[in-house]
Amino acid sequence: MEIKRAIEIIEKFSITKKALPINNNDQELIRIRQEFNNISADLKDYIQYYAPQKDIFYETGSNPLKLYGLKNLTRKQDGYNYNPVTKKNIENWNKDWFLIADEGADPIIIDLNSNKDEIIKLMHGVGNWECGVVIADSIGQFILCATALDFALTNFEDEAIIDDGNSFCLAKNASEWYFKNMKEWAREYYEEWCSIFDNY
Repeated sequence: MEIKRAIEIIEKFSITKKALPINNNDQELIRIRQEFNNISADLKDYIQYYAPQKDIFYETGSNPLKLYGLKNLTRKQDGYNYNPVTKKNIENWNKDWFLIADEGADPIIIDLNSNKDEIIKLMHGVGNWECGVVIADSIGQFILCATALDFALTNFEDEAIIDDGNSFCLAKNASEWYFKNMKEWAREYYEEWCSIFDNY
């Protein structure tokens, strides 16, 4: 899904800061292209026109998802590929991974060595970074799904989550809107975006 199309869909249901404005980030694009050699056309367009100036936080039902602002789109990433205490590189981070976001320190990346623009969520603290799962087929789909989840959790019931100790469910109005739309928007990644809730 193209980013422009994703934003058009977002603007139909959300008028908050979560709808990315069109920017002109030419200088940041030049910097990032000097740091990373093989940026795809999709990622180039995102950086140049849509990447936010500052980090944007999305509600997820657990740890917030942080979409990185332009200054954080950089090769050196503290805690992932660089240890700021020892001032040494962390060797098990793939140099072709472009960190675009994180969720509770779980990095969300694009593999620049792949022919795809898939968004992959890696698991922090499992001993290596190879345990990842694809959560979107493009940046546009990723931002649309993140915005939809945030919208479902913040724009319907006062208590969007019903947690009775036995089940963790999205409340009635939010769930009716979210699950129906995510079948269309997330498609094959529906379970990755919805299975946190027992009533999906």
